[in-house]
Amino acid sequence: MLNVIRLRHRALTLLLGAIVGLALAACQPKPVEGQSQVVENLRLDYGVTDSSVTAAHPPDHVEAQMHGGAARGTDHITLSVFDTKTNTRIDDATVMLNLQGPGHPGHNTMPLEPMTVNGDTTYGGYVSLRHPGRYRLTFHVARAGRQHDPVKAVFAYVRPQ
Repeated sequence: MLNVIRLRHRALTLLLGAIVGLALAACQPKPVEGQSQVVENLRLDYGVTDSSVTAAHPPDHVEAQMHGGAARGTDHITLSVFDTKTNTRIDDATVMLNLQGPGHPGHNTMPLEPMTVNGDTTYGGYVSLRHPGRYRLTFHVARAGRQHDPVKAVFAYVRPQ
């Protein structure tokens, strides 16, 4: 009789754990397939460029020097942020990127640095997206006055074979 009670208790615990796990998974935002989305009156546009493009600039070019220079075999990821009400660029945010996907098990979070090219501020950094497959890019954009409540945008990026 005691074994039956233990078995029922274990089954109930597993069932409740599965329900909680599914509920938490349902709370995760679905990644956007495109390269632009609007979240809380901010338009976020991202791009990925092979670091060889950046490295091809002359040594004194601003893009050749940003983020400490391009490491070989990396990709330059950029994010432009706009206020949708005024259509102006946001140049005073703190931006973090959380990266999940092939070669990036778990959560890898890094800051994206502000960079100004031709008078326009964009945020960027170098990451490795070399393995073919699907990546989940989660950008956290914290504006002045909202440092503890950043806007979050989730994108899907697919690196072909």
